[in-house]
Amino acid sequence: MDKKLEIAFKYTIIIGFAFFIGVFTAFIKIYYDEEDKNTGASIINRQINYPVKNCYDQEDLELIIYGKIQ
Repeated sequence: MDKKLEIAFKYTIIIGFAFFIGVFTAFIKIYYDEEDKNTGASIINRQINYPVKNCYDQEDLELIIYGKIQ
């Protein structure tokens, strides 16, 4: 019984280590994701990809991105 407990403990440690490496990798990927940081580009992409929907018109985009209507 002692040998089975030792093997189960080793597998638990290995699986836990692999789990935390996966979680750590996911947090690093989310932290360095540039798409969320560039909101001006995502607003422009939303207008280009959904022209039928009334998300933003051209004046709204200029106000959001440049701060004034050009």
